[in-house]
Amino acid sequence: MMDWTDRHCRAFHRHLSGRALLYTEMVTAAAIVRGKDPKRFLGFDGPQLPLTLQLGGSDPAELATAARMAEQFGYDEINLNVGCPSDRVTSGRFGACLMAEPTLVADCIGA
Repeated sequence: MMDWTDRHCRAFHRHLSGRALLYTEMVTAAAIVRGKDPKRFLGFDGPQLPLTLQLGGSDPAELATAARMAEQFGYDEINLNVGCPSDRVTSGRFGACLMAEPTLVADCIGA
């Protein structure tokens, strides 16, 4: 969840449960792939594991690249955001608006 599950929130949640699967804030694949410092978006502290990276995007190749980069950081899972209904997210062609494009979602997951 954007502006909520940042690294500080996840550290707090980890104190509540050592076994819960935590999720990052949604990060766009473009920010990871085109950004100057991928560690800024992908870095985390080891005690946060198990941890899922929530990716936003609709370009299969860019999502695949971002997922490979995230894998190198040690994430347990990659989650494609196809549920966020916010105007900010859907205007970028990711989130809930992707539910109207199941073939594109399949291509994104396949990549």
